[in-house]
Amino acid sequence: MVEINKIECMDCLEYLKKVPDNFVDLVVTDPPYNVSQKSNINYKNLNVVKNFGDWDFGFDPVPVLKELKRILKPTGQIYVFCATKQIPQYISIFEEEWFFRNMLVWNKVNPAPRMSKTNFVFANEYIVYAINEKGRPTDSVFNFSKHSEMKNIFITSALQGKERLKVDRKAVHPTQKPLSILKKLIEISSNPDDIVLDPFMGVGSTAVASLELGRRFIGCEFDKKYVKYANWRLKNGTK
Repeated sequence: MVEINKIECMDCLEYLKKVPDNFVDLVVTDPPYNVSQKSNINYKNLNVVKNFGDWDFGFDPVPVLKELKRILKPTGQIYVFCATKQIPQYISIFEEEWFFRNMLVWNKVNPAPRMSKTNFVFANEYIVYAINEKGRPTDSVFNFSKHSEMKNIFITSALQGKERLKVDRKAVHPTQKPLSILKKLIEISSNPDDIVLDPFMGVGSTAVASLELGRRFIGCEFDKKYVKYANWRLKNGTK
């Protein structure tokens, strides 16, 4: 069994095997994108980070999604952040084994510049949205507000401001996600006191967003450093 409102430091598959069947109301998670390169790039005296860490190489979502389907309630929903090249795999799995609903877009107003200037700038990241089992969508929690607020695109910065968790002016986690997006997803697809799961907690953004909205959370993170700072955020708040 897992503890409520606690981030455990362990491998995600080992952690998920501890979670009972049909236990979770909502999954909001940001798994590895498999976009890292072995070496960083030096360009005009700038060190451009391309290697996020060993965790961003060779990630296979199939066994993780299998466990998530087991522990998510039949009407429970899932939001998965992913890279462009991962979209076909996620959609294929969700269409065949889940109930695929939509593709959401996070448009960053301040994307990283392209040094070579030989391609378009990567200004978007993506979120695949699905329900565990096919049925009537009205059976699942979906707190629809105004049409103007329910577009499948989020326009924010790429977290270079105060929300970015930093130590000595360096980002603690290279792929920290905005609380505004996480809170929107959680608010729409869950109710107060529901259980929200993130098996790739990073620095705890999903946990923080859940607590601020009156939800409970469970989840894990493999990196001890990230768990340390996630617990600091939970104790001291997002500021």
